[in-house]
Amino acid sequence: MTHYTNYFIQSLRALHASDIILYDGKKSVTAGYLLESAYALASGLQANGVKKGDRIVMAVKPGIEFLQIMYANMMVGTTVAIIDPEMGRENYLQKLKQFAPNHAFVDSMLVLLNEHPLLKFVVLKLSKTVPSFPRIKNCQLFTSGTRLPLFQKHTVVSRLVKEKSGIMNFVSIDEKSDFLVTYTSGTLSEPKGVVHHYLGLSNSIRHLTKLLLDNKDEILATHLPHYALLGINAGIKVYLWDNKMDAAAKVAFITERNITTLFGPPSDFVPIINYLSNKGAHFPDCVKNLYLGSAPIYNSFLSRLVQLSDSLKVTCMYGMTENLMVTIQDGREKLADLTQGDLVGKPLPDVEITIADDGEICLQSDQMYSHYWQQEKTQKVHLTGDMGKMDDQGRLVLLGRKKDMIIRGNFNIYPGLYEPTIHKIEGVKEAVMMGVYNSDIADEEIILVIDGEEGLDVRNIMKQLVAGPYSIDKEALPDKILFMPIPHSGRQAKIDRKLLLSQLSTKNQ
Repeated sequence: MTHYTNYFIQSLRALHASDIILYDGKKSVTAGYLLESAYALASGLQANGVKKGDRIVMAVKPGIEFLQIMYANMMVGTTVAIIDPEMGRENYLQKLKQFAPNHAFVDSMLVLLNEHPLLKFVVLKLSKTVPSFPRIKNCQLFTSGTRLPLFQKHTVVSRLVKEKSGIMNFVSIDEKSDFLVTYTSGTLSEPKGVVHHYLGLSNSIRHLTKLLLDNKDEILATHLPHYALLGINAGIKVYLWDNKMDAAAKVAFITERNITTLFGPPSDFVPIINYLSNKGAHFPDCVKNLYLGSAPIYNSFLSRLVQLSDSLKVTCMYGMTENLMVTIQDGREKLADLTQGDLVGKPLPDVEITIADDGEICLQSDQMYSHYWQQEKTQKVHLTGDMGKMDDQGRLVLLGRKKDMIIRGNFNIYPGLYEPTIHKIEGVKEAVMMGVYNSDIADEEIILVIDGEEGLDVRNIMKQLVAGPYSIDKEALPDKILFMPIPHSGRQAKIDRKLLLSQLSTKNQ
């Protein structure tokens, strides 16, 4: 096989071909198989007209096919956008329209549900949402997963892997070439696609890899494909698990496979904490390191977590779509710290943090994104939108958000996008979406406050938010709807969100 200069493929080539690097369900995948199958797929893609610079959209389940597709596209030199089909139909369509893909790699079930409305209706009866992938003009379709009887023309990924079309034509790809487009979680009035080049991504992976190797981790479990990529580059075994498993099944999975390392936001681990606490059990002894990739990470969550294990090392990581790794902080030290604000720790190597005059956190880094999709190249300094300060130990402390963004799970939700739509519902005089932290779930709840006419009720409002002309994205649906006067202040009588938040916090006590 021709040598290739990409960091990710170099790391894969450096492993022994017989090394098992991934467990996907009952399948075990070796480094040699992943490399050879990605090469076969890349040659098949070229034979089907995929070329350097083409725009690729992916809606593929985490697993071996996801990795084959990623590595193959690295070899060909395309630009890949990963857009979650479960983010809400309008949101999804808007991002697809903006990105305008030449080719799409899609799980076959998503295509089938779009082609069969009756089947989609039946599935909808069993689930709150049914993601599907729409037809896109002038976009070549490649399908992954189970082979299904689809009407539209498509090429099956697994068939291209097996056919081994021949020797591929490797092209020169600069390390600063754009490769991955990740849309910021949630939406704005105009979708914001963050474009990363190979060099920035590889530097992020190097930082994470160093964390893993420093801690001598051996076996990683994750449901996120980019952490699978991390494990491969670190040369450790990775198990992919279904994040929809219940807590008991997850604990059994961890124990039976002797998992040493877990990644995720705090909300991923709340069900496990609740399950173990109710049983009076401890965190499985095999788990040595837990990495929490979210901010803020509240002490109420950390205190419940560390009570379940004396030896578990908890590492809190602060980052963002534009710069994946910014700071790290030991969770137990964070829990013991009395600093006012959210202590997120010291910057990683090659990350420079400055605080603007208004308190906004500004970054310079070797991981920095290239630019926003369809916008000019980024400045050297990234304005994060987070407010913060540096303490006397050189650690970053978050003090809040510059804008009224709500974070729930891995999603950023912008109230200003949805409030105008809610205002249009008959009887609604004014509506405000607020994020209020709930320690029971270690995440923010969305509370929708409505000042409206008599006769409005929660059920009717929620029904209109879920479907119809006033529907909003699934991730932005409120956890609670309250009817009450909304406070205003100032000469222009603007909504006083700070006072409203205080009133909501009092109601929740």
